[in-house]
Amino acid sequence: MKKNILRVLSLVLVAAMLFAFAACTQKLEIRIVDKDGKDVSLGGLIPAANTDDTPTAAPTPDTPTQAPVTEATTAGGTETTTAGGTETTTAGGTETTTAAPAPSTPTVPTTKDEIVAFFAKAVNDIKNNGSASYNKKEYQTMGDINVTGIGAVDNAIKGVAGNYFKGEDQVDLQVAEKGTDSSKDKMHGWPLSDTSKVVSATLNQNGGNYDITIVMQDEDTPHKGGGSHLDAVGSVLLWEDIDKELQGVSILSNYENIHVRYTNYTITATISPDGKLSALRHHTDISIDIGSAKILFATLKDKHVALENTMVYSNFVY
Repeated sequence: MKKNILRVLSLVLVAAMLFAFAACTQKLEIRIVDKDGKDVSLGGLIPAANTDDTPTAAPTPDTPTQAPVTEATTAGGTETTTAGGTETTTAGGTETTTAAPAPSTPTVPTTKDEIVAFFAKAVNDIKNNGSASYNKKEYQTMGDINVTGIGAVDNAIKGVAGNYFKGEDQVDLQVAEKGTDSSKDKMHGWPLSDTSKVVSATLNQNGGNYDITIVMQDEDTPHKGGGSHLDAVGSVLLWEDIDKELQGVSILSNYENIHVRYTNYTITATISPDGKLSALRHHTDISIDIGSAKILFATLKDKHVALENTMVYSNFVY
């Protein structure tokens, strides 16, 4: 009997509750914007200086750009030279040369909102358009298990759990092909319209790329339709899915106060200035607490299981 009950404990409390994480998956429009999020035009020229008899200096631009240079020769013989590049000649004898503006460089995101928006464009380009091929791997690491309170038994349960949760070297690599549904479906996008659930977003320049780290607010037992921010951007278990599994176990009853807590949900990414991913990783700690449950004639109280979930995206090809 003890052996059977231990087997049930293993399968119900670990296998049934801690089934494999579901993977979710997002159109990127690359725009150059200023710090206020307004579009910056790359094509327009700064207006040329006045070309009447008295040379007028070009207006000083708001940002440090070289003013257009004008070389003008009038019929009266007065010649004024500034710098120049584009040459035009009018019937009145005025020759004007105007240089194109110096090439603009992308503005590096600095605030939390700017960093998150830059990251969102990169992942949503793949999520919505399938714009890249890549590899994906998702795996779990088991932590502490306190189901029976007996060390040897809990370790045995942890061993059984290994049949349902695979480490990094045990899971198969998923391959997503550019331009296919797999590229869209396997990517976790960013549909959030604000950053209220973001604890921090940092960016470090690494050579020619940006290393971005986004830390999300913790969440306790996400529900379907409950506005879960972690379910929107990553991979989590929802209570309705857990409850459905538990209801299918006939020998389990009176379970309550079950919490699945996600802490330290961190997204790290390496992205080029033009918005192309070269690396992406999601990682979270998970604490599963069981207030009480009855299995056959055994009543369990205040039990605990800890694990980590990690998703790694690599080998991006655009």
